[in-house]
Amino acid sequence: MRDPKKPLISIIVCSIRPDEAEALRVNVAQTIGVEHELIIHDNRGSDKGICLVYNECAAKAQGEYLCFAHEDISFLTNDWGGEIISKLSEPSCGVIGFAGSVVKYAYRYGWQGVRRFTRKNYLSKSSSKRESLRKTDCVEPYSEVICLDGMCLFVRKDVWVKFSFDQRQFEGFHSYDTDFTTSVAYGGYHNYVCHSILIEHRSVGSFSKSWYESVMLYNAKWADKLPLYAKSETNRKQVERYAAATEAFGLKLLLKFGILPQREMWQEIKSFWQRNKFSLSSYLLIIRYLSHK
Repeated sequence: MRDPKKPLISIIVCSIRPDEAEALRVNVAQTIGVEHELIIHDNRGSDKGICLVYNECAAKAQGEYLCFAHEDISFLTNDWGGEIISKLSEPSCGVIGFAGSVVKYAYRYGWQGVRRFTRKNYLSKSSSKRESLRKTDCVEPYSEVICLDGMCLFVRKDVWVKFSFDQRQFEGFHSYDTDFTTSVAYGGYHNYVCHSILIEHRSVGSFSKSWYESVMLYNAKWADKLPLYAKSETNRKQVERYAAATEAFGLKLLLKFGILPQREMWQEIKSFWQRNKFSLSSYLLIIRYLSHK
């Protein structure tokens, strides 16, 4: 029976692979080091988007601390629960994750952008079993960001109540994380990437037409507020300086995954060239387009 005096972390998973969900259950039990509950929603054969699932599960969670986790992660650090609770207990703390960006522009990309503005700390494992450590060198255990990747998100329940996932606009499985964490940061809280706890993520993400549509939806929702940036990590001059490079990064994604028709893609690149004629990003983008074509 649970001791009500002890803090509780509620771990919420939207699952389509029961074997991975079970592996996560075992991993959490072995590594968390504090009281916890695991709420696994079997979403196979359902038309529920991840925002709806997360909100429904969070509403019935008993813990004052929530963890929204993908089932294809594992915690590689022991006794991580106490450290997460300690950080989340800070009144100004918003969301804690393991990959994010200190700047969010109104360009067509997800949370990630140019390397200078990204903060990461996780082990990436692809389907081919290749591993790579995605790590930003950081002296402090936490670095402030604006938005976070949704592989694993910690937040106090009272903060989630204020900024619950936007299930009305984001009905699928993309950009919900960028939107939720942006909402929390814009609402006055501080989001962080954790550098002292390591997790493994067995996915490299997916970039599709539905992903692109969700990005455009996010941009429309936040159009009059972007760019946003973590003021403790960067400044307005840096934001302006790297704007063109970040826009080019987004165009490269569209090009790489063939999301736009070729003619439309060329028009976008030509427009970028006309606005940034003498930048290195313009030349690299033209070369990338020609090589893809």
